[in-house]
Amino acid sequence: MNFLSTMRGFAAVITAAVLLAGGVGLAQAQQSQNPQMQLQQLQERLLTIQQRAIENNPQLQDEAEALEDLVIGTMEDAGFDAQGGLARLEQLQDEFQGGEIDDDRRRAILEEAQDIQRELQEGQQLAMQDDDVVRAQERFENNLLDAMRAEDPETDQLLENFEQLQMQMMQQMPRGGQPQQ
Repeated sequence: MNFLSTMRGFAAVITAAVLLAGGVGLAQAQQSQNPQMQLQQLQERLLTIQQRAIENNPQLQDEAEALEDLVIGTMEDAGFDAQGGLARLEQLQDEFQGGEIDDDRRRAILEEAQDIQRELQEGQQLAMQDDDVVRAQERFENNLLDAMRAEDPETDQLLENFEQLQMQMMQQMPRGGQPQQ
């Protein structure tokens, strides 16, 4: 049910995109630490800064909700039933986590949820090509980053380290997608 949480926590998704868009590196990290662990710790710190920035800036919360509404509206204008899909994912999640269900029903729930997620992701990708959505997203990202900088002056350095470390890790991955030993 990742897409449900993605749509519900759209601000987090946007920030994750900001954080992941560049790459990653942690110059301050201890050399003996696992790069994946460094990356995770850095991501957790950035997400904590992001959460504080959003909590301390109600206008960012409003802007995130407006952006989410714009994306959903754009998806629906393009023929995707975003609200219906999200509601159905919630129902499926409740049923899946709810009581005893047999294996056949469990598989059916998972298949239906995956189908809905694929459709919603397709609609979201389409919406993210809309000029109004792109402008609103860029405005939100800039405002969020400004608020994060106000929360923690090390934000830019943390983002730069994150990007460098991520790039290092991507370069160490062979084409098959498994880390080199």
